[in-house]
Amino acid sequence: MHNRLAWLAVVAVVAVMGCVPLGAAELVVDTHGDRGDRVPLIAVTGLKAAEPIDLRLEMQDAHGNVWRSSARLRADLHGVADTATSAAEQGSYRGIDAAGLLWSMQPESGVGAPSPLALRHAQDGLLYEAVPMQLSVLRHGELIASRTLQRRLSTAGVVARVVQVAGASARLYLPAEGTGTGVVHPAVVTLGGAEGGIEAASAYAAWLASNGYVALAVGYYRMAGRPKDLINVPIEPVLDAVTWLQQQPSVDPQRIGVMGGSWGGIVAMAAAAHDPRLRSVVSWVGSPAPFRGIRRDVVPADYRGVDLPPLTWKGAPLGYLPYRDEVDWSAPTSADARLLAQAMLPIERINGPVLLVAGGDDQLGDSGRMAAVAERWLRTRRAVPMDDEVAYYSDAGHLITQMLQPTTFRNQTGPHLQVGGTAEGYARADRESSQRVLAFLARTLMR
Repeated sequence: MHNRLAWLAVVAVVAVMGCVPLGAAELVVDTHGDRGDRVPLIAVTGLKAAEPIDLRLEMQDAHGNVWRSSARLRADLHGVADTATSAAEQGSYRGIDAAGLLWSMQPESGVGAPSPLALRHAQDGLLYEAVPMQLSVLRHGELIASRTLQRRLSTAGVVARVVQVAGASARLYLPAEGTGTGVVHPAVVTLGGAEGGIEAASAYAAWLASNGYVALAVGYYRMAGRPKDLINVPIEPVLDAVTWLQQQPSVDPQRIGVMGGSWGGIVAMAAAAHDPRLRSVVSWVGSPAPFRGIRRDVVPADYRGVDLPPLTWKGAPLGYLPYRDEVDWSAPTSADARLLAQAMLPIERINGPVLLVAGGDDQLGDSGRMAAVAERWLRTRRAVPMDDEVAYYSDAGHLITQMLQPTTFRNQTGPHLQVGGTAEGYARADRESSQRVLAFLARTLMR
């Protein structure tokens, strides 16, 4: 809110103080340092009162397909058209929406990818290149200004390297500020979802390092030395990562958290429930009760649920929910409540606050209802109350992300995988949840 007010003040000064001659339009953009998790603020000054102006945004996805959005805004009495305060009268979205040009982009032709932002690794294979987007301003159909916006997951100065943790490869991401100077930082272990490997965890880690955290991306299955299927997967790799981080001179050993997405959120809660060294937990669309195991590389959908335990602790299987598609686990019958209690992770033991990011229309992991289950469990069973949080987005599905990007095809994941959510619902969830997570981590680890 403070940044938005400061931005409006800058635009007002440009308009009112006459920095731009009457009739000489000027494009003013605040990219927040090119951060891909922030909404770029866009204004055109020097217009006539009530004059219409057209904004267009364009990018290419990883396959070279062109995506475009547009908005017709109308200048206010000071001759300013601003995406933060001016309503789109025509174009790919309607109304006042500062992020409208981002989320409403659509491919030039055909069906688009659910998450089309072309995140590519830099030469080191660890950090990420900026994603360019071309912004254009048209006045009465004539191009009068343009600018290339760079959208970054990892900001300048972040350092990354491959490290060995308990004999397995992990990826360490260090913030630009203060490493190697005797300053210690809070740290976060990051975990990806059921896709396995370490790529999703690395994206989380690069983002957190760009926001001041030491972050260690860890793979718990489908990589060298780990199980191939999500069956009897040990949670110990997360605890090994905590031990490793506590030995690093740039890390405060008392300020370590864990964050995971989807199944990574489940593993994050499982690990924190068994290790009091973890002081903060973020679960993106995870569940406090694991679902049944997953066999991989099975046609036609690759993933197949099996009635086997997905996770283990010290060689013993953790509980899991049976497949019961008709059950609302947030309001179970007496019989189903017993099944739920047997499957619940002991999240009441977590030695710090928990944040659950949840989608109310999550058709894959039911994270909205399962967040309600977790919230009730924590509230009634914690020996010492904690400031736990739920960030609930009613019209979002399972694929909430920290990087702002087009959401128009987010829920179109093919016939074998239903994720739910609307384009507008995902846009709000992406925009708000990333900042909610950063605020939560700052409160729980940046003290």
